[in-house]
Amino acid sequence: METKEFKQFIIQVSAEAGEYLRNHFYTFKNVIEHDAGNLVTNIDLELAEIIRTRILKSYPDHQVIVEGDAAEPSAEYVWLVDPLEGSSHFSRNIPIYTVNIALQHRGKTIMGAVNHPQTHQLFFALRGEGAYLNGIKINVSSQQDAALAYVFVELPEKKFNQNPDFEKSMKQVTNLVKHCRQVETFRIGSFGQCLVASGSFDAYVDLSSTSQSLSQAAAQLILKEAGGELIDLGTNGKGFVQVMATNANLTNNLQKIINE
Repeated sequence: METKEFKQFIIQVSAEAGEYLRNHFYTFKNVIEHDAGNLVTNIDLELAEIIRTRILKSYPDHQVIVEGDAAEPSAEYVWLVDPLEGSSHFSRNIPIYTVNIALQHRGKTIMGAVNHPQTHQLFFALRGEGAYLNGIKINVSSQQDAALAYVFVELPEKKFNQNPDFEKSMKQVTNLVKHCRQVETFRIGSFGQCLVASGSFDAYVDLSSTSQSLSQAAAQLILKEAGGELIDLGTNGKGFVQVMATNANLTNNLQKIINE
């Protein structure tokens, strides 16, 4: 009963949060320059508190960690919340952004929801029970040929152009463009991984050096439950992760391509 209750709750909260963002999409946003040059809007901060309050009202013994919090997980049940991934898009009225919510039990992600409000796409996964898009089960693509693959890439960012790995990452992007059928970039990792989970893309490669594990927890569970594979490409030494998500068939070939 508890799992069913959590499932209904996370989907409902994710849907409500998405509606909140849609309703504020064309409103004035107060943009704040945050850590590492990341943008945060007043809408991020307001929605974070709305979600935190909503969760703790229903589950007062749970812990809620919002992106940017310094807290470490310490409760049996921990909610990981990124109220607005894609703040820079949202601040400029670009309709590509998500709400990401994951629930962990004793350190393991047991369910997650990623809502892309502008297209009314709500992705959900429950550990061991598959991944879903608006209630319909989804699976990764069956593509095996990298030359025919559609790949979602997060590009390296200018603010890291002095990092030793910046030129390497740019070369990896070039390699993908040379060898894959189509390479697209929208700079929003959770949505990219969910589009791999649903078969729209065959792979996702994060070369941005700006992704945080808290923000990606829900999408990573969705990807795995849809039959995808997640490969750790390392960190940039500042706590940001780089991953590659594939339909599992393309993993080896894409690793060879980006590392050639």
